[in-house]
Amino acid sequence: MQTLELLICTIDEGIEATPHILLPQRQDVRYLISWQQDRIQTHDIPEVLRKRDDVRVVEMQGRGLAANRNNALAHATGDVLLLSDDDTQYRMEYFDRILQAFATHPEADFICFQGLDLTGAPIRPYPSQPFFYENRPYGVYYCSWEIAFRRSPQVPHFDVRFGLGSDYLSCGEEEIFIHDAYLRGLKILYLPIPIVETDKNTTGTHFLQSPGVQRAKGAVLCYMHGEIGALLRCIKYTLCLKGKVPRLKILRNLIDGIRFIKRTTP
Repeated sequence: MQTLELLICTIDEGIEATPHILLPQRQDVRYLISWQQDRIQTHDIPEVLRKRDDVRVVEMQGRGLAANRNNALAHATGDVLLLSDDDTQYRMEYFDRILQAFATHPEADFICFQGLDLTGAPIRPYPSQPFFYENRPYGVYYCSWEIAFRRSPQVPHFDVRFGLGSDYLSCGEEEIFIHDAYLRGLKILYLPIPIVETDKNTTGTHFLQSPGVQRAKGAVLCYMHGEIGALLRCIKYTLCLKGKVPRLKILRNLIDGIRFIKRTTP
């Protein structure tokens, strides 16, 4: 029997929101909560979490979602791991779908699914057909709660330069994580199957308003396509923006992201 383990990342008082994620216990599902604390602890682990033998809480100090996810990966024990946050919701059939997908596709190390908003509608337009990462359609990107994968030493760490809580790049850690997995030879499959419900107001949707998101996009493009490839894509992307937007300011932030990733790459 394969086990599915949810890797739920939360920070500070977010621990109080995690019990609503739990469904009735079943033998093949576990929950690992990585609780990051950025300040003096003023909250206790909710009693309901302590009472469940299918729940583990691991604590860490600091800030940064990528570091929090790495902490969860370090403590994971399930056969199949599902990235999760403290504002996600699930149904029993979603867990069945995930486990069945990995049983049906033994060639896949990672499977990326679809997410629904809290009204049951797709978070965004998704491709209607399955594909492997190397054949992905133009414009496809991934959110953390869509990603499940087999536990393996080959699974990469999250790049702590990216993501919520980082100093400069406000998102992008999922795309880098998936890309690094691909570079390690892991097979990444997309299936048009919903497996989670969550708030559609993610950090990445704030591109036009957030310099940190704009810098992250430039940095992701540089990481994946090199400096020249990223620069050309940033120029094209900026020129294609519709409406009255500060194109030069956005382009400058995109280029700052390219410079940052070049400067900080070992």
